Amino acid sequence: MKKITLKLISIHIKDSPQAVPLAAASLKAQIDSVPSDSLRLDVSFHDYTVDNSADFISEDICRNIPDMIGFSIYLWNRHLVLETCRIIKGKFPAVLLFAGGPEATALPLILLDCAPFDFVIKGEGEIVLTEVMSRLLNCNTLEDIPGVFLKGAKANPGKDQQPVMNLNALPSPFLTGTIDPSRYSGLLWELSRGCPFKCGFCFESRGVAGVRQISLERIRKELELFEEKKVTQVFVLDPTFNSDIKRAKKILHMILKIAPLIHFTFEIRAEFIDSEIAGFFARIHCSLQVGLESAGREVLANVNRTIDTVKYAEKIALLNSAGAIFGLDLIYGLPGDTPDGFKESLNYALGLQPNHLDIFPLAVIPGTALYDQAESFLLNFLQDAPYTLISSPGFSESAMAEAERLKNACEIFYNRGGAAGWMFMALETLNLAPSDFLSDFAVHLSSCEKPFELTRGAITVMQSSFVKEQFVRHNRKHLFPVMEDIIIIHGALNRSLYAGPLVTTGSRSFNDETVFCLSPGTISLSLKYDFDELMTVGELTFEEFLEHYSTKKTHPVVYNCDGAVKTLTIDRTLSRLLCSFTGIDSLKAVCGKENIKARKKIYEFLEFAVEEQMIHPI
Repeated sequence: MKKITLKLISIHIKDSPQAVPLAAASLKAQIDSVPSDSLRLDVSFHDYTVDNSADFISEDICRNIPDMIGFSIYLWNRHLVLETCRIIKGKFPAVLLFAGGPEATALPLILLDCAPFDFVIKGEGEIVLTEVMSRLLNCNTLEDIPGVFLKGAKANPGKDQQPVMNLNALPSPFLTGTIDPSRYSGLLWELSRGCPFKCGFCFESRGVAGVRQISLERIRKELELFEEKKVTQVFVLDPTFNSDIKRAKKILHMILKIAPLIHFTFEIRAEFIDSEIAGFFARIHCSLQVGLESAGREVLANVNRTIDTVKYAEKIALLNSAGAIFGLDLIYGLPGDTPDGFKESLNYALGLQPNHLDIFPLAVIPGTALYDQAESFLLNFLQDAPYTLISSPGFSESAMAEAERLKNACEIFYNRGGAAGWMFMALETLNLAPSDFLSDFAVHLSSCEKPFELTRGAITVMQSSFVKEQFVRHNRKHLFPVMEDIIIIHGALNRSLYAGPLVTTGSRSFNDETVFCLSPGTISLSLKYDFDELMTVGELTFEEFLEHYSTKKTHPVVYNCDGAVKTLTIDRTLSRLLCSFTGIDSLKAVCGKENIKARKKIYEFLEFAVEEQMIHPI
């Protein structure tokens, strides 16, 4: 018997470790779990990105023409999906097309009107799609299935399906083998669904109240599988991972025990941080994203959030004290927000010294409470994806553009430039607020033609040039040489971290004819001051540092060994040696050119450097 073919399509925002078709795999796992249907259905899932054209995607999907095609629609891929569907339906009118995902959940009737979908599924899809497939296989109507909208349907809240309350009844796409973790550079991991909060701007705030949890037993088994498959990074999808703090600690303990080398990314709320969980976050390989959105109480009240800025800072201080890696989120253009209010929020956020600060313009997303309230708040926003705010009573179009420039300045200077470890030193010395400093940098940046294409090394050079201008302008020129060394050090640490460790290692043996090359994360520096003494800046002001220490040229090397960034101060001879390892000349030739004769000392250092992945023979 010929099986009916169903293709589930995921179109990701970009090719990245997060480009994992978890939703499609979950749908397939559920359909395959019903024997009577799985015997008659051939379900597969396929990945693309928004960089692929509609022509390419449609042609690729229909190389072997399927009977049915389902698309997951998000705000970033909506236009591409609709165009792809028009092409497919034009060429193959008999193919059944349907959609699910956030856009389908928020705007099912609009999608039916503007694209040739045969039906749209609103809400969580596993149970509903399984029912749909069973009906289609038995030639039955879809009209009375809650959550399924057909052509000509009208809005009817009573037709909405109920969310899956028992998540453990759904098969794991990982444990069933539906998705092979080893095929992807990263994984998305769902530990629960729902959020205990009702933030007006967030899609997670709608639907069933509270949080539905996947059992710890299943989580443990999935974690063991990730470790077995040598997964390197996992992005946890829970919008508030630590809302149940006792459960969160159990999961973190599990991670420490089972998968200590995997890097995890969590979204958390500051309210649920205590010293114990901060310690857990510091001990495992992870990064945290903490919602802030605004430091304005009145602004947050408009989107059903609250903040006590003193208590919030105390909670974030626990992360800093423990040494956890975390970032904060800010949104500009929220109802009631103003440019001055946004700058105050920016100053507050950077004053907490996050490792990075992610800034977004407000998006009035269909399906959110804010979308329903947009008219009452007089929000003027794009009526199509990505639904970004154009203007509001507090934020004019020009103010939104200025906030965008400030956002870009923060992204390049603070985030990509790795300035978290030193920018506060410059601000204290110059007596400047972060928003004023970054506003000046935005002007400095305007002369750069393609700022987002700058390498991290080029950003370090730009940072140094800009900060020097600021020190001169504020009569601090005599302090800049110390600041310059600190910028150079942190720039190298940042570049080494993102370059990563040496991926492949060959033979560790070498001789005079061996040709060496620096590993990707190895950077040799030349500083005006002693590296260890420079580490006291922060505890000491720049003036105090100059009172205690004199110039002392040093040659540190920054390198990445198995993902850990390390530093080592070496002498000038070894520094010259490293700088000569360009993958061209043999060791003998390099030593000859540099007039290096202490071979025993050199060989001892090279053995160490190879062992530490600082260099590698080619």
